[in-house]
Amino acid sequence: MPAIPVPRFEVFYRYAELTRLLQDYADALPGLIELRSIGQSHEGRDIWLVVVTNRSMGEDGDKPGFWVDGNIHAAELTACTACLYWLHHLALGYANDDAVTRLLDTRAVYIVPRLNPDGAELAL
Repeated sequence: MPAIPVPRFEVFYRYAELTRLLQDYADALPGLIELRSIGQSHEGRDIWLVVVTNRSMGEDGDKPGFWVDGNIHAAELTACTACLYWLHHLALGYANDDAVTRLLDTRAVYIVPRLNPDGAELAL
């Protein structure tokens, strides 16, 4: 199984780099992290939803959920980075931190790091 990726928090990711990073998380932790597209932007970019939950303890739709999103407006790039920071904390914390483990065993966390991929590309 691939290693858990380590995001760079000193840069703002372009769309292709962000997509690759999110795919790397899903590949590294397939029982915990799933990447879904919730639709496409005006310019045809997928809007990525990262579902974080321990699926062996139940599917995400059967658990209470918590939603977090970022980069709603074009230049709000730091919110995407904050979402990535929390995703990384959850990925590293599962089975290593009792609170994170309990959260992901009993809840689903939905993270959309970038709701506005077209605006972010324009801003970058």
